[in-house]
Amino acid sequence: MGVSANANTGAFLLFFIAAILLALSTTCTALNITKSLAPYSDYSTLSDLFRKTKLTDAINRRQTITILALDNSSIQSITDRSSDELRKILMNHIILDYYDRQKIQKLGKKSALLTTLYQTTGSAINQQGFVNITRIARGEVVFGSAVKGAPLVGKLLGSVISQPFNLSVLHISTPIVAPGFGDAILAPPPPPGSSKPPAAAPKKSPSSPGPSEEEEDEDEAEPPSPSESPAESPKAGKAKAKSRSESPPEPDSDEDDDAEEPTSSASSRVVWLRVGVAAVIGLIASLVAF
Repeated sequence: MGVSANANTGAFLLFFIAAILLALSTTCTALNITKSLAPYSDYSTLSDLFRKTKLTDAINRRQTITILALDNSSIQSITDRSSDELRKILMNHIILDYYDRQKIQKLGKKSALLTTLYQTTGSAINQQGFVNITRIARGEVVFGSAVKGAPLVGKLLGSVISQPFNLSVLHISTPIVAPGFGDAILAPPPPPGSSKPPAAAPKKSPSSPGPSEEEEDEDEAEPPSPSESPAESPKAGKAKAKSRSESPPEPDSDEDDDAEEPTSSASSRVVWLRVGVAAVIGLIASLVAF
């Protein structure tokens, strides 16, 4: 009887200790977004809007979450929205998973879709409850609504809070407004003096061959277009003179004809001279015969 009582007491103690440990672990891992953002005065407006839209409790009930945070200056562009519209927009800045800068850089794909708190409402259509994260050149990261055609407007500027694997607060540049949540907020233009200069024309690499001398000669010797004056330019005349001096001279047909005429006349003279001589000899022979 005593052994049974002791066993029951031991089991009760083990159960009591386990309950206490579970309660302590839950307390330690429970989120308090208001308390977490309190030391960061640049995000006081965001914290206040979480309370006004009754999203604080929804965040604190989560074990793991990532906040795409807007500082007091950037969030002013949406503070004048209606309560319903503002709540939808802010819910799209609450990611239901843990993402810090290290995890983002290790994403296997260049782009990924992240589930937001708005997806849990059951009212999302056309991927309104997802956020697109894309890694672009030079390691930069941008966010935007996953709705087709929506722009990527929120540039990742830095990390505010990182508590693996419970809470991550990432600073982004511009509010993400999904189509259907009101007018979109476009990324602001760069401040004066900080805009990037126009991209320079691509330079030829040392390995790329330049124009050959034959091509240059062809360009220089290219005949003028019909719209140009028929008179030759000095440059074209020099090019033709150069080509004539370098190429072997071609026989001139007129000169050949002139050269052939003296030859034929000389041969005819020889024939007539021979005929004359033969006639004289014949005349002398006839005289001698008489």
